Amino acid sequence: MKPQHASTTAKLIAAAMVMLHNDPRTRGLVAAETAELSERCLSGGDRWLAASARHAASRAVWLALERRLLPGIVQHFAHRKRWIERRCRAAIADGFTRVIVLGAGFDALGTRLGLENDHIEVIEVDHPATQAAKRAAIESFASHPLQFIACDLGRDDLPASLMNDTRKTVVIAEGLLMYLAEPIVLRLFDQVHALSPAGVQFIFSHLVSWPNGRAGLRPCSRVIDAWLAWRGEPFTWAIAPPAVPALLHRHGFTLIDSATPSDLS
Repeated sequence: MKPQHASTTAKLIAAAMVMLHNDPRTRGLVAAETAELSERCLSGGDRWLAASARHAASRAVWLALERRLLPGIVQHFAHRKRWIERRCRAAIADGFTRVIVLGAGFDALGTRLGLENDHIEVIEVDHPATQAAKRAAIESFASHPLQFIACDLGRDDLPASLMNDTRKTVVIAEGLLMYLAEPIVLRLFDQVHALSPAGVQFIFSHLVSWPNGRAGLRPCSRVIDAWLAWRGEPFTWAIAPPAVPALLHRHGFTLIDSATPSDLS
């Protein structure tokens, strides 16, 4: 991503949450707090994006573009977030007391979890420019429980201050790994495993490497690939689903649960 600018992907997903919440047909997919924080994160130079997501006529234009380029992706974002939230809440109910969100973008899950569970610590680790925009929005939003650590995950190791904590830890990496080079992804798995000897659950999403050798979204879109490359956020890592258990085993994890896009909707 461009060093001085907040993530374009974070902005688009925030706009998608605002869009879904403002449509009566899909309002139930997005928590009100998520929609509000998403809109506040877009309240600076991207105010036009939030406005277009609120109003019916411009929403229709966005959804027509979605149907043309990548049908269903807007609702997929919401369903994916709901699945991750269920897994995270189950871990908290099972005694996990630290939540670390890697590449949090403008997502509100960490804020909501922290406000609802005063016995857990919630830490967001993200690119400095994206995190600065989030902090500016959230500090005018409400008192919040988040701890922020600025870190370029495409280049830097996880901070040493996070390692070897005695608390059971949940780590979330939603929509992150596909933007990292493979050596960095593999190193990140090792670092996540070292976060706590008491136990770590790693909840992550990934792009699929398909049997024909192509990797990425389906249907494939050269327009989306070109646009992401232009914005400095190209897809760089994917894995075939059958290879995931072996990857996890090599880095000290065991697969507990997984979901395909069809499982989420």
